Amino acid sequence: MISQKKDLQMVDNPNVLLKALKIQFKYFCVDYLSLNQIKGIFSSFGFTVNHESTVSTGTRRGLVDELYDSVDWSNVDTVHNFFRLLEYILQLHDLSDELKLLISSFCEELGFVVEDNKITYIGSFFGEDLFAYQFPPGMPFGILKPDFSITAERQRQTLKYELQDGLGLLKEKVYPNFSFRMLEAFYGLDNSTNLGLKNALVEMNQTEYEKTFFLEYARRFGMANKDVPVLIPQAWIQWHSQPKRNLRSIGGAHGDELYRVDFVAFWNSKRYVILVDDISHYAVKQQSIWRADEQSYSKRLKEDRKLRRENWQVFRVSNWELRDEEKIPGILEDLRKFIGFQES
Repeated sequence: MISQKKDLQMVDNPNVLLKALKIQFKYFCVDYLSLNQIKGIFSSFGFTVNHESTVSTGTRRGLVDELYDSVDWSNVDTVHNFFRLLEYILQLHDLSDELKLLISSFCEELGFVVEDNKITYIGSFFGEDLFAYQFPPGMPFGILKPDFSITAERQRQTLKYELQDGLGLLKEKVYPNFSFRMLEAFYGLDNSTNLGLKNALVEMNQTEYEKTFFLEYARRFGMANKDVPVLIPQAWIQWHSQPKRNLRSIGGAHGDELYRVDFVAFWNSKRYVILVDDISHYAVKQQSIWRADEQSYSKRLKEDRKLRRENWQVFRVSNWELRDEEKIPGILEDLRKFIGFQES
């Protein structure tokens, strides 16, 4: 039974962790899935066998071994396909909650983060930085829409941002925690030379309410000097999750795939989106009067679903709340608890 310890040596080595995860999941398949279930699920994620003999006469253990051997585990796409396979099983309606908990438990015992049916290892496989994998060309931030170019090299296409003044770019190593000190170090700055960066972050806020929220957060938690999450304003987050091997195959309107949010933060091995909503997010103006609008509200719900599906944690606040200065400390405390950091 996979709930029992397998005497796996736990070391801080992602290759060993991946091997341990594969072993534990093989035990799960042997104990709880049929031959046809195993083959069907694995084949949906690129794991295949070239003959039927294993399914008709072999064992479940042998089938899983064959499926494991059918792919190249040195290829990072194989690893992420394997994670998606596990996430798919966590969403199966005909799998009991007890068995789903069993999968989550052995993943977490190995150091993986399991949340909302998503499995994440905050670290690297085969020298890969997780943030660099999620955002291959980096993550621009700033009000202006970033320009980019697409180049072809060695039969692969690469997107590169061409940043104009007023834009920044995060490239790597934001996990598990990303503070202002780390941001200033990223740009080769320190406490005596970071004034320009501080001012730039403030000016990146698009509305007065966003600026108020940003400044109150920075003052309340000592963002510039303490070990707390830095809020990155106006982050363009649409290029995410995995590299796009053929950028042209997904259509020519790449600009439409750039999606900006008010703030992002990275903390406790998770990524957060913070949104400051004005009245147009849930109402329409008719003859100078704002009226509640179901279509606008539904658009926000769809937006949240999309962000959560991409493994973002979503926190919303409204301009109406920020107009009342007495409400702001409570909102900031809610955000602190939501992200899960301590006041220094």
